[in-house]
Amino acid sequence: MNTFIKHTFLLSTLTAASVAHAAPAFSCCPSDDSYVGRPDDHAPISVMGDHTHAKGGWMTSYRYMQMDMDGMRHGTDRVSSSDVFAEGYTVTPESMTMDMHMLGLMYAPTDKLTLVAMGNYTETEMDHRINPAAPAPLFAAVGGDTFTTQTSGIGDLKLGGLYRFYLEGNKKAHAGLSLSLPTGSIDEKDKTPLPGMPPSFPKQQLPAPMQLGSGTYDLLPSLTYVQQFENWSYGAQANAVIRLESENDNGYRLGNVFGATTWAGCNLSEWIGLNAGLNYRYSGKLKGNQDSVGTTGPNGKSVTSAFGDNYGGERLDAIVGINLHMPSGVLKGQRLSADIRLPLWQDLNGYQLETDTVLTIGWQMAF
Repeated sequence: MNTFIKHTFLLSTLTAASVAHAAPAFSCCPSDDSYVGRPDDHAPISVMGDHTHAKGGWMTSYRYMQMDMDGMRHGTDRVSSSDVFAEGYTVTPESMTMDMHMLGLMYAPTDKLTLVAMGNYTETEMDHRINPAAPAPLFAAVGGDTFTTQTSGIGDLKLGGLYRFYLEGNKKAHAGLSLSLPTGSIDEKDKTPLPGMPPSFPKQQLPAPMQLGSGTYDLLPSLTYVQQFENWSYGAQANAVIRLESENDNGYRLGNVFGATTWAGCNLSEWIGLNAGLNYRYSGKLKGNQDSVGTTGPNGKSVTSAFGDNYGGERLDAIVGINLHMPSGVLKGQRLSADIRLPLWQDLNGYQLETDTVLTIGWQMAF
């Protein structure tokens, strides 16, 4: 891991811990729910698997996530389309928007075990530019020097559980383990430029970023710790996505993912709280070849996303959010939340689109 990342997370963790030990903890025991039902008893809404429920508890949730990516990056440097073309690519992405709708369900058969399920529906759109030195038929195929590909549909289904193994006073911790099922399509197609392609030419297989799922069974472990005080709290989570297969039906496998998140929340009143945090994410390169996605083009190589070396890397994001919890009235037990992630640092493998913002808005209802 990059030294900068190590130092940043060490500093944030030590700072949170030192403040926590300096602050007076309020009295709380397993039978006392004085720290449950507060705005800060959940992490920022984009953090998944952050809490468990008491025996017999249910929670349903909806999250809307929008990720905006604009401009290419090589390592830590911004690069232009001309820089990408100079490396022999015929096509480069320029921007991408992903809109994801997520439905979640949680149920606790015991005080220690909470079962979880989550599905999603994803809409993705990517804008591309063609190398000006490419043959004229490529421009004719899409009607200009730019084109857009689009996909939409159901993504991968996740099933698993959260086990609370520690609860003492105002401190608690739980482990999570879920299995991601390859229910999302990896056969999405759209019109892309090929020499001599007429408007009626069949759509072509799209690279991995435009697909709806991973195409593999994936293991999702996590470990979460939270400590709460009279008017504020802090927490930390480590998580991963571990691919359980060597390749999917299209001959490739996405890289493993490892992440760490720290956050702190402050209650302004019994129904509104603010939170902030840091998130680190490491993604591995794509392994194998993407069947039916061409790697050669008139200028040497096709599109950047056809090559496994242009996947993965490291990111450090800042998180800022708000939690609204309704303690009474017709909205009792419901929670409205939103947070935004802004990149502080990105070091990407090869040539990739950089992330600008990730916005998540959510609704949760416990019963």
